[in-house]
Amino acid sequence: MNKKMTSLILIAALVAPGTGCWADDTNATGNNNNPVEHPVNAYTNHEVKEDIKDSQENSQKAAEAKAAHKQAKADYEKSLKDNGADSQVTKDAKKRMHEKHKEWRKYNKKTAKANQETKEDEIKAHQ
Repeated sequence: MNKKMTSLILIAALVAPGTGCWADDTNATGNNNNPVEHPVNAYTNHEVKEDIKDSQENSQKAAEAKAAHKQAKADYEKSLKDNGADSQVTKDAKKRMHEKHKEWRKYNKKTAKANQETKEDEIKAHQ
């Protein structure tokens, strides 16, 4: 019984100091985000967060632009049916439809770029 108690106390004495070092200040990207100790990690993590934020904003704008394009296309088709292809109203509707399509593509490109930058920054963060 005495050996068991001694070995238990010995194990507890050896394990206790090690558990204090077990936890660290890592974040979701797996590295330390303390800007004083690791400024590069903190900056990289900040870039990842900003890229994700940009991606979400551009994705929302792209969805809105897609809805606007869909409405403009419906208006153009209605005008084409009602007024004919040579009507000024139809030409204006076609122009609006193309502008909305350009806007939609622009935000899709920005979203794709932000997603690519996020991937690149996450790779940097894990190195």
